[in-house]
Amino acid sequence: MTNKSYVIGLSLGALALFIGLRSLPDTHCAFLHADHQPVYSNGVEFCGLNEEANFYQPTELQFPVKLRLVLTNNGGTMRLVKEDGQPYLDYEIAISHTQKVHLHVRQVSGRSDYVHLHPVPTEDGTWSFTFPPEFLQGNPGGELQLYVDFVPVRSGRVMLAETKATLPAQVAIVSPHVRRNQIMASTVSTHKAGESALVKVQLDSLKGSGLKLQPIMGALGHAVLFAESETLTGYAHMHPSLEGGEYDQRPTLTFKVRLPKAGRYDFWLNINDGQDDYLYLPIEVTP
Repeated sequence: MTNKSYVIGLSLGALALFIGLRSLPDTHCAFLHADHQPVYSNGVEFCGLNEEANFYQPTELQFPVKLRLVLTNNGGTMRLVKEDGQPYLDYEIAISHTQKVHLHVRQVSGRSDYVHLHPVPTEDGTWSFTFPPEFLQGNPGGELQLYVDFVPVRSGRVMLAETKATLPAQVAIVSPHVRRNQIMASTVSTHKAGESALVKVQLDSLKGSGLKLQPIMGALGHAVLFAESETLTGYAHMHPSLEGGEYDQRPTLTFKVRLPKAGRYDFWLNINDGQDDYLYLPIEVTP
């Protein structure tokens, strides 16, 4: 290949990437959810009637950002590196869903776990985070999949990135954290790959006394869907739709998601009953 052909090829590739990124939806919610038309009730945002979340693999979308991460025993630091090698600084990132950067940490070996974090910026473009005690308690360590989403101020368009890391085993293994709440009942309207599914979960305290959901990041709950397989990366990030039952003594939350390819998936729900809690539900997707 001549130098001229090489330059032309690079230029065409860059142009195609630019057009592809420009064609993506221009807000955080619109990217993660199709046809974003939010509904507000009691100051809380719900997804609109026609919205559904989508399963994305950041590495396949080839966003012009890399997630560089260093773990410690109780947290870590990260940098969001642009194509020119410079990190995104605090003032370059907009607020989306009450936070600037959303870091999803999914543990795939040692034990199954998940936590949603919001790294804190420093002046040099380093963002630091600390794992909550309940994530570390009794944790034998293992492999992590980490996903980040954020919105640069300049473009106004969501960016996704992912990486993997190994969580060190904790020096002192103590009794694992006991969750306060549970998914007492669940339904999935369809299990067929490629179809739009309604995932309904009814919640209760472990004591059976009910619970009152409080807003978390502007919604009544945040859910993510991961592939059970360690080799298939990617995730779907969901917010509840306003379907009724959200404020019952034993509340029901409904999430809409276009199901990815067939396989087993882990559904994690992050709620706030005065404190963060994470609840798990396995979902099977059929061909």
